[in-house]
Amino acid sequence: SKSKSRSRSRRSRSSSGSSSGSGDDKSEIKKVLKGIDMDKYYKEMINKDFDTLKKCKDLTHSDLRGVGVALFGQRDKIITAFRDYKPKKSSKSKSRSRSRSRSRSRSSRSCRSSR
Repeated sequence: SKSKSRSRSRRSRSSSGSSSGSGDDKSEIKKVLKGIDMDKYYKEMINKDFDTLKKCKDLTHSDLRGVGVALFGQRDKIITAFRDYKPKKSSKSKSRSRSRSRSRSRSSRSCRSSR
């Protein structure tokens, strides 16, 4: 019963935050679940108030049993997927600008050395 009370208090703490961006989070949650072929649990997770990525990153086996994920392997797969998930929107733009500047500096160096 201790683990149940812990997961409830965690849920209530995280739900007190602002709900801005939860629409984006919901699509990201669906994408994570779909990527591991567990999207059949999406609706129930949203119904149980796991509607932000922050909440999903803090999921426990007890939480997922409450959602209806009975098998340990499936729960573990979901927990791992959310724990390792990093939204790609911000990282793509950074990596593109870095690679462009690197390629420019390389080409200018090669021109200088050949002269």
